[in-house]
Amino acid sequence: MFRAIHRNGNFDLSAPRHPVLDPRIQATLQGLGDLELAILICLIAQEHCMLSAEYGSIQDLQEGLQLICTTTFNLQPVVVHCSEHITIDEFSEAILVPPPDDEGRQDVAPRQTLAVDFTASRGRSPSRYGSNTLDNRRIADAIIITNMDLAPESVQVQALELMRTKRIFTRTALHTASKDFMVLAIPSHRGARLSLHLNDLFCMSHFHAEEDGLPYQNDDVARHTAPQLSSQDVKELRALAEEARITPEIAAYLHHIVVFMRNNRYIKGGVTATATRQLRAISKTLAVLHSLNFVPPSLVALAVRKIYPHRLKLTTVETERSLQWGSDHTAVKRLLEGVTIGDAIEDVLASVETPL
Repeated sequence: MFRAIHRNGNFDLSAPRHPVLDPRIQATLQGLGDLELAILICLIAQEHCMLSAEYGSIQDLQEGLQLICTTTFNLQPVVVHCSEHITIDEFSEAILVPPPDDEGRQDVAPRQTLAVDFTASRGRSPSRYGSNTLDNRRIADAIIITNMDLAPESVQVQALELMRTKRIFTRTALHTASKDFMVLAIPSHRGARLSLHLNDLFCMSHFHAEEDGLPYQNDDVARHTAPQLSSQDVKELRALAEEARITPEIAAYLHHIVVFMRNNRYIKGGVTATATRQLRAISKTLAVLHSLNFVPPSLVALAVRKIYPHRLKLTTVETERSLQWGSDHTAVKRLLEGVTIGDAIEDVLASVETPL
C-alpha cells in the first residue's frame, strides 16, 4: 500500500493540507489504486519501478499496467517480453515507436500499445528502417518489460544505459525519450534479481496481490475514458514535490535509518548511495500525494518499505558478523532461520527513534 498509516492504524487527516494543490487533482488522487499510485510516484520522481505478482497473475498485471499508462496518464507504452535469446538489436527496436503526428501532447485519447514478444522461437530480427529513410522514431513513454531477469547481461546493460541517459543508439540514429519516460519491470517470479547496477537503478518495488484487483478491467470502458491526470498535472505535482520541506529532525531520521540498516545483523548489503538519494525523493513525493508540504516520519517509513526490498541482501550463517567474535554457529543459524527482508526492514525501523 502507498497510503501512510500512523501507529493507531489511520492516516492523520487533520494534518495541514497542501495550500497550493489543485482540488481537482486532490480528488483524483483519492480514487487511484496501488498500481496507479506506483506509476504516478515514478512519473513525479522521474524514476523506474519493479512490479511483481503471483505467477499466474503476471499476464493480468502486464495488461493492467498497459491500460493504466494509456488511460490514466495518456502515455504510449510498449511491452517487451524478454527471454534468454533476446539480442541488443531486438531490444532496441522493440522500445521505439513512431513520432506523434502533431508537436504537443494531446491529452484527449488513450494511446495505442505496441507489444513485442521474444520468448518464442525467433525468425528474423525486427526489420530496420532502410538506409535512405530518416529514422525519426522515439523511445516509448513507458516500457513494460516482462521476464527482464531472463535477459542476457548485454541486454540488461543496454537497459541500464537507457535508464541512465534516456537515449539509445541504433544502427541508423540516436533516439531520445520524453521527460516522463519510465521503465516498469516485471520479473519472471517474485524475488528475482537483475544485474547489480540495473537492479539498483530501479527506485522501488511493489507486489500486487491478486485480491487487490486491477483498474479498467472492462476494456471497452477503458478505451473510452479520458485520461485522469495530464502531463501538466504531473508537472505541477513534480514542482510541489521539489518544494516539500525536510526538517533537520527528519533529515537526521533518514540518516539514522541508513546507518542502522548498514549495521543491522540481518542485512549483508544493498544499502546503496542511489537508494539513499531516492529515499529523500520518494519521501517528498509521498508528502505531496498526501496533500502535505512537509515530510512526516510515517511517510519516510513508507518510502523505506518500498525502496529497499528488491535491493537488500540478507546475511547467511557463514557471513554473520558476530561469528568473528566467537558466536556459536548453531545459535546464529537458529537466529537467522525464517528471517525475511521485510523482517529486517521492520527491525531497522523499530530500532531508530522516531522524531516527535
